[in-house]
Amino acid sequence: MRVKRQSRGFTLIELLVVVLIIGILAAVGVPQYFKVVEKGRVAEAVAYVGTLRRAQDRYCLFKGAYGSDANIMDTGVPNFKYFSNAASVVGGSPTTGWTVTITRNAGAPTNYGAYTVTFNSLTMVFSSNSANAVNDLLPQ
Repeated sequence: MRVKRQSRGFTLIELLVVVLIIGILAAVGVPQYFKVVEKGRVAEAVAYVGTLRRAQDRYCLFKGAYGSDANIMDTGVPNFKYFSNAASVVGGSPTTGWTVTITRNAGAPTNYGAYTVTFNSLTMVFSSNSANAVNDLLPQ
């Protein structure tokens, strides 16, 4: 007499359900991951501007006007990894303030396309071809 062994394993339907669930989670999670990564890259520019703001304040204190060159920073201009290294700094009088423009590297992979972040001593302007970039990437 033969004893019937019960097979242990997964059916094809169970495997398909697991693959479907993983696919749905990946479809939701991957765009959020890229958004968070790009936000971190924008933080690089924001950190640079904070350092530049302090350097401009010191420069204005001693010279009576804001500097027009990024080399006014006593720490030196950082080498950006994700933005163009030619940060354009425009100085002015204490009433007009100063402006710096930082552009995202065009060749770098980004879901938001190329964008530019412009800071001045009063406001921050963020321009992009993608409307989602403004809402997704700006610090809150």
